[in-house]
Amino acid sequence: MIYSKTCEYALRALCYLTSKETGSLTMIPEVSRKTGVPASYIAKIFQTLVRGDILESRRGPSGGFALKRPPQAISIFEIMLIIDDASPLVTQCAMGLNQCSSTNSCPLHVVWAKAKEEIVQTLKTTTLSQMRKKIGKLRFRKFTRSRLCVLPLQQGAVRRVNEV
Repeated sequence: MIYSKTCEYALRALCYLTSKETGSLTMIPEVSRKTGVPASYIAKIFQTLVRGDILESRRGPSGGFALKRPPQAISIFEIMLIIDDASPLVTQCAMGLNQCSSTNSCPLHVVWAKAKEEIVQTLKTTTLSQMRKKIGKLRFRKFTRSRLCVLPLQQGAVRRVNEV
C-alpha cells in the first residue's frame, strides 16, 4: 500500500465523521466502535489532524471532534501529507537511489514516474466526501494484530502467529 496503517485508520475515522451532521461533535469511543480502530490510536491520530487543520475539537462531557471544513474540501493527499508526510511518495526513487531523474534514472524510473504522477493526481482530486459515498454502508474490518504465542518448536524458539 502507498500509505501507512495509521493513515488507513485516519481515513476510516474521517470517513465516519463525514457521515455525521455538519458541525456535530463525535466522541472517540463512538468512532472506535464504528470503525474498528482502537480508541487510543484514534486519539493520537485526531491530535495530529487537529494540528493539521482537518479537525476541530472541544473538551468536556459535551465535547468531541468534528471536521473543520466540508468533506468535499479535504483531499486524501492532504490527509496523507499530514499523517505520513507523503513527500517520499513524490520525491524518492523507487529503487532507493540517492539521485534519480530523467537524465540519470534507475531501471524503474520511467514506469514509476508515470504511475506516481497518476497516483498523486488521483489522491489530490479524491475527497473525503467522494470516499464516503463509495463506502456507503460497507463495514470496516476489525482491528487485529498478531500475538506472541509460545509454540513447541526447536529448543525454545518462539513463533509469531495471528490469533483471531
